[in-house]
Amino acid sequence: MKENRFLQSEVFFKQKIALILFGLFLFFVLLEISLRFGGFILLSVQEYRNSQSIKQKVAYRILCLGESTTQGKYPQFLEEILNQRNIGLNFSVIDKGRSGTVTSAILIQVESYLAEYHPNMVVAMMGINDEGEHIPLKAIDISKGGSFLRSFRTYKLIRLLWLHILTKAKEVGFYKINVEKRSFSGSTRNQPEENVSIKPALIIDAYNKAIKLNPTDDKIYVELGWLYRQRGEFPRAEDAYRQAIKLNPNNDSAYFNLGCIYREEDKFSQAEALFKKAIEINPKNDNAYRAILVLFEETGKPELAKEYAERINNSELRFYNFITVDNYHKLKEILDKKDIKLVCVQYPMRNVGSLKKIFRNDEGVIFVDNEAIFKKAVKETGYKDYFQDVFGGDFGHCTQKGNWLLAQNIANVILKEVFNK
Repeated sequence: MKENRFLQSEVFFKQKIALILFGLFLFFVLLEISLRFGGFILLSVQEYRNSQSIKQKVAYRILCLGESTTQGKYPQFLEEILNQRNIGLNFSVIDKGRSGTVTSAILIQVESYLAEYHPNMVVAMMGINDEGEHIPLKAIDISKGGSFLRSFRTYKLIRLLWLHILTKAKEVGFYKINVEKRSFSGSTRNQPEENVSIKPALIIDAYNKAIKLNPTDDKIYVELGWLYRQRGEFPRAEDAYRQAIKLNPNNDSAYFNLGCIYREEDKFSQAEALFKKAIEINPKNDNAYRAILVLFEETGKPELAKEYAERINNSELRFYNFITVDNYHKLKEILDKKDIKLVCVQYPMRNVGSLKKIFRNDEGVIFVDNEAIFKKAVKETGYKDYFQDVFGGDFGHCTQKGNWLLAQNIANVILKEVFNK
């Protein structure tokens, strides 16, 4: 009798394991399908616009490179504005911005973009995701097994999430990364994974599970707060940042991000105090300096804004990461060989001087300064008219109005510097 019960129990256990494994398999299948569909829709919309653009009887093609501040943002307005000027040329603008990318990944794709679109000009606004010592791309194992695994979007989701965690951990001083200067001369060996659409809810769930495993890790709470903030769930984000501060009162990233929430809620005095606290803890917190500078300008404190502007200009915060500099130079070299003009666009609100220093020994680069025009616009009608968020400290992702202003300024520079119009 006991033996029968034991056999029944063993059979039941095996069935239970089989059901769990089947459930996990079904979950990953559904996740893979949803990721492929989401990525397909996102890229299809962008490529449809590009295909419509290049179908025109084009005399002059412009290829736009960048991150989420480019993808689906200003390029569509740039084409419209240029063609409205009626200078005797028909312009086509191709948007190859990729959300969450870095300059190294952009550079690897450039040769294929040039071969496909044959542009007369490249407009680059890039580097914001390179800030700090980001994780360099590594050579990919080209074995059949490795290639098969990397073909799945779920693998890419896990890999991107892991890289994101490591990068953010490095920024808050939790993880040390050995940065090596690498060559990106167009070799397909370092080809990065293609852009995928990641559902924030899935990542939030992963972080909540991580918290259960290690409830005293303040860095996880900072990451969780950042994800809630991207979803517009400010109360939850605030709770996460406060928990991070409770666990580690010296976490400058938590103070900075909490300050960003208060600033978006127009709680300027609380935001100011938190930005100052972040700077007090970490005098090299670039974003906190820039955030408080813009805050003072926005709230009518020009003397304090000037003070912080001088601090930034007199510190190492104004210089680019060496990887960003190196990749800008490599981009210029590639374009020079094909006689393609390079237009370097500085991010809204930021000084173009640091960007110009990258090419101080080169000639023929066209620069677009977006500092004065955006600061004037923000002063007149308010920050929220032009930016959806404050992810960069002194700027964020542009609203439609902000993207139009950005495109208009880029168009003005191109027409003046290239066509004397």
